[in-house]
Amino acid sequence: MPESEVRKFSAITDPIDQISRIACIVGGVCLVAIFVLIASEIIARNLLGTSLPFSWDFAAYMMGGCVFLSAGATLKAGGHVRVTAIHDYLPQKGKQLLDAVACLVGLAICLAILFAVSDMALLSFHRGSTSSSVVRTPLWIPQAVMVIGAIVLSLQMFAQLVRTMSGETLHNDADIEDQL
Repeated sequence: MPESEVRKFSAITDPIDQISRIACIVGGVCLVAIFVLIASEIIARNLLGTSLPFSWDFAAYMMGGCVFLSAGATLKAGGHVRVTAIHDYLPQKGKQLLDAVACLVGLAICLAILFAVSDMALLSFHRGSTSSSVVRTPLWIPQAVMVIGAIVLSLQMFAQLVRTMSGETLHNDADIEDQL
């Protein structure tokens, strides 16, 4: 593919990759926050004889944020499960076609997830739904983080489709294993 075509597509994929990296960093912060919350709960129970009523709820919200916000970067890195039993035996054009079909199906699934979590968050917002815990967290807040993660994943799936259509080879789990 000519260099100008690759640059044209990188103008689409590079910003999406940057958004995925930022979301992944925020997902990593969520993971650290889970550790801090649970460690604080353990310390509070064992040393102070009390419990932090919000710790388990917020840790669960952070886990959802961690998973959803990191999904796009994981897709880009080839870290999601990928079955390559047929893929590995196809010629290059066959691999590219199979990857394009998989990306289209994946994009449709990502958009369905995005629609579902968006609908759930909007419904929670309009109903004023809150958690049943003492803190009474408005549920639309953690659900909005899921929506952001679903947007990032959908964008990254689109970027993967663009990469496939431009003739790039997608990363897969074998690439990750080679890096270890």
